[in-house]
Amino acid sequence: MSGRSRGESLKGLGARYGATLRKRYSQIIRLLRGKRECPACGKRALRRLAVGIWSCGRCGHRFAGGAYQPQQ
Repeated sequence: MSGRSRGESLKGLGARYGATLRKRYSQIIRLLRGKRECPACGKRALRRLAVGIWSCGRCGHRFAGGAYQPQQ
């Protein structure tokens, strides 16, 4: 019997590294991959391109911010 979770963790680590580190990894990845509100147009289309580089998919506004969350 496999004890499946309710979608709390993300794929990528498998059964390695321990439960605590896998949970921390999934929280950080959710932060990075989630969409945020664009400061220029107000639409929820802001995504992280690379470390500290954020871009809006709607208006094309691109700026440098924090590594995990945009700071402006």
